[in-house]
Amino acid sequence: MYAVGKTHILKEPCKEVLHKVVNNEISANIDIEVLQELLYVYDSRGEREKGLRIISEIMVLFPNPFAIGKNDIVIAKDLMTKYSTLTTRDAIHCAVTINLNLEGIISTDKGLDVVKGIHRLNP
Repeated sequence: MYAVGKTHILKEPCKEVLHKVVNNEISANIDIEVLQELLYVYDSRGEREKGLRIISEIMVLFPNPFAIGKNDIVIAKDLMTKYSTLTTRDAIHCAVTINLNLEGIISTDKGLDVVKGIHRLNP
């Protein structure tokens, strides 16, 4: 969001992450929830066309986003039970990370830091 959004202190660091992905300097992927979040946020702001354009660009960069299945929802539910401050979306991202045994999550969201076993990488 920050990389494609308005001026913000986190815009440049987030754009740098995307540049590193494009240049194969880092290996990264997204889950389907990221795409849903982008669609939701831009549509709710009345910027549907911008959101659709961003989705198209993101899907070129990440052509095979991780699906979210029943096991991810079960893990997300357990995480939300254990960590009362964890949001639904963050719980889903964490569940995918756990389920797929991924190295971590690139995120500015410090709310992820409460989850044991999740390594949050700042952009």
